[in-house]
Parts: sequence; structure tokens; C-alpha cells
Amino acid sequence: MSSNTIKWFNPAEVYAQFTTGEEPEKREKATTNDKQDRKDIQITESAELSLAPDKARVLILCSSCKESVEEVKTSVNRRVEYILQTLKSYRIKDTCYKINRILTRQEKTYFYETEIIVEFSDFLKCEEVSNLLVEKLDETVTVSPPVFYHSTERLANLRCQACVSAVKNAKNKALQVVQMFNQILGPPITIREESYEEIMGTPNEHPETSESQKKHAHSFHDKIMQATVTVNMKVFVSFEIREKAIVHKRKK
Repeated sequence: MSSNTIKWFNPAEVYAQFTTGEEPEKREKATTNDKQDRKDIQITESAELSLAPDKARVLILCSSCKESVEEVKTSVNRRVEYILQTLKSYRIKDTCYKINRILTRQEKTYFYETEIIVEFSDFLKCEEVSNLLVEKLDETVTVSPPVFYHSTERLANLRCQACVSAVKNAKNKALQVVQMFNQILGPPITIREESYEEIMGTPNEHPETSESQKKHAHSFHDKIMQATVTVNMKVFVSFEIREKAIVHKRKK
């Protein structure tokens, strides 16, 4: 794994211990007796899940410099109107973009700048809109490369699923082991998070890949891979082991 890979999330550790609903004194005494008699199996397992980004953000910048306020605004607004019509033709809702306008003056010259920040859920549509604006508009309009990222809900779900998958893997391993000895796997006694790692980028990325090479990746595929998040979760789980009941058949 690359040493340059970004690690950027440090969650709280998960710990769970299952007990009965008895009174504290009785429960403590029962727990001591149970520990002496109880057989258990302890498993350490992990799970690794990856998630590609589901959002893309593009910054469109329109600027002009003239001696008259009316002229500079007219020049920029004409291009902004074309951009908004393009977004509308691709059925991009008003809630998916934000417009900021800045007017400044240096001596007798006015500088007017309008930035449009557009968020896409459809990456193909993002590519088509960006290419069209670059093709149709002049050098006064700048279209930034897309920045890919994850929505908050999908990222939270990924972290949750990594924990659940690690516990499931631990249960499956424990089940296979106890079945080898003709035993029954009981309920969990303890579930504890051992380690958690979250990285951005390709997990098997070559170690010699530099930050400058990452920044200058041009293809959509490369940018999506660089924004992909991989979560690795390791858990410790102990399960109770129960013996199979022996069934005696009656003699006829």
C-alpha cells in the first residue's frame, strides 16, 4: 500500500459485551461461575470494503474586464445565461448549482467575475456538459476538472457495513471451527474493534506513485480511482461453545 495514500478518518472504537438482565450481585456471581464452566472460542477477523465516489463538483468561472460597469456585466451575464440554459437542457436542477458574483474596480477599470459551482450525480452528464462548455465558449470562461467525492450518507453506510462484514466473517470462521469438533456455536460474549483504517485511493497503488503524478491524472477513470475510499476493519469476537445434546433412542 502506498505510503502517500491519504488516511483521513479516525472513528471511535466499537466494544460490546453481552450480559443478562439480573441484579448486579447475582449477575457478578453468576458470571464468575459461568466463566469457570463456559467454553468459548475467540476469533480475530477483518473485512475490507471499497466505495467509488457518487458525486462530482465542477467550477465554471466567467470573467471580464472593461471600463464600464454595464459593459462588463453584459459581457459576463451573456455567457452565464448560456451556461444556465445548458444546465437546464441537461435537466440539472436549480438546487444542484450555486452562483457567486464579484465586482471589483482598479482605477477606471471594472473587473466582474461570476462563478457557478455545479454538483453532478451522473458522471457521464458531467463529462458532456464540461466538454460542451469548453467547446462553445471562449477563453473568458474556465471550466475546472471535476472533483469527485462521496455523499455523507453513502460514506457513513460504508463504515457501518465494514464493521458488520468483519463480525460476519468472524462468526463464519467460528462456526466452521466448532462444527469440526461436533459442537454448537452459541451467542457472542464479546465484540471488540481491534483496528480501523480508512484510505483514499487505490489500495494496490504502486508505492512509487508520487503526489504530482496523482494530481496530473487526466482521465475520468484515474480521478474516480483516486477518490475511491477503502475501509479496513479488524474485530475480535468471542462466542460461547455449546455441546450437542445426546439423544438416546428407546429400545423396542
